[in-house]
Amino acid sequence: MKIYCFLTMLLLAGFAAKSQNLDDIKKLVYLNQNAKAKDAIEKFLGETKNQSKADVYYYKGRVLNNLSRDSGVSTADAMKLKNESLEAFKKYQSLDAKEPLLSGDKYAHFFDLYNGYFDIGAKEFSAKDYKASFDAFKAALDVEDYVRSKNYDYNGFKFPPLDTSLVMNTAIVANNAKDEASAALYYSKLTDANLKAPQYLSVYQFLADYYLRTKDEAKMSAILDKGRTLYPEEDWWNDFELDRVEKTGDKAALKAKYEEFMKRFPDKYVYPYNYAVMLYNELYTADEKPANAEAVKAKLSEVLKTAINLDKGVDAKMLMVRHLYNYAFDYQDSSKKVKGVKPEDIKKKNQFKDMFLKKIDECIPYADGAVDYFAALPTLKTIQKANYKDVLDILSQFYNAKGDTKKAAEYDKKRDDLGKL
Repeated sequence: MKIYCFLTMLLLAGFAAKSQNLDDIKKLVYLNQNAKAKDAIEKFLGETKNQSKADVYYYKGRVLNNLSRDSGVSTADAMKLKNESLEAFKKYQSLDAKEPLLSGDKYAHFFDLYNGYFDIGAKEFSAKDYKASFDAFKAALDVEDYVRSKNYDYNGFKFPPLDTSLVMNTAIVANNAKDEASAALYYSKLTDANLKAPQYLSVYQFLADYYLRTKDEAKMSAILDKGRTLYPEEDWWNDFELDRVEKTGDKAALKAKYEEFMKRFPDKYVYPYNYAVMLYNELYTADEKPANAEAVKAKLSEVLKTAINLDKGVDAKMLMVRHLYNYAFDYQDSSKKVKGVKPEDIKKKNQFKDMFLKKIDECIPYADGAVDYFAALPTLKTIQKANYKDVLDILSQFYNAKGDTKKAAEYDKKRDDLGKL
């Protein structure tokens, strides 16, 4: 037994000492002595005459991939080993076009590298190391592309033309790693394929927003058109365009966009209502009123009538009430500003009073409609109660202005009774 061990030691020592050859390397590989095989390969390739021998690169690829799977190897080292393994296999192919060693293995090593990269990507994603996860998933996709370009299969299995799940995962981890450019690159692979399913909607939306922020107008317009075509039921595309125009600060362009959408989508309540809110704020809440205030008021009335016809609630009606209330009292204020006593001054003052009363009469039906709406509700939320009281108070003011104090008192009582609820 002692002699046997001594002889074994002598044999191993002799093996390590002599110059390496491919047969020696093969033996180590098939004995799974990967660390020794790696050293042997490095020594073998250290000699210039051996660097053009194809087979050694095949064995190098096998050994490095085997080492990458050792439990004690870090993720970073495993990635490095796999990358070097892949390059070794490609080097082998470049030196031996017939590639008998790889074909004899049914190209299994490429599929194994893919699985290894994928597993690292999933592991690092769970650990929230998104940069490492992205690198691994990207490598897996690169292997897929290479295998696909060669038309390899393993026992009949082939990678699909587009691995949608892996591409999506790669884009997601890139975005989580704050690498939006890479995320956009991989998301675009999905949109280029015109994929349509609920899970892909956010992909088109991400790209539209990304191209907006990177000022790529051509790509942004293209992705918006594609998104609308594939998801025509989504309002997001229009909201995105409106938001984009609004951020430019160009009010005329924003108004034109609202006008466009009102014509294109005549059954959509949101466009006339939001347009009306914009016009209302321009008239009544801005620091300075627009120079063409009368034209804006007329446009607001027109847009609100469209919104009211589409409104299933009361918001548009309440906005019309507030608009006409302000409109009416603008005329009253103008009347008060006329201080002269000449016939033309008195005439002008009376004209303003007439317009004041005319706007009151125009507003009352909308206010009554709002009262009817709130009165029919079984319960009132806080904001609904506040709006109900506001419209009752407005009606009281109107009837007092018309000289109908009895009617005004009725609305005052309703408002006060509402406060007791």
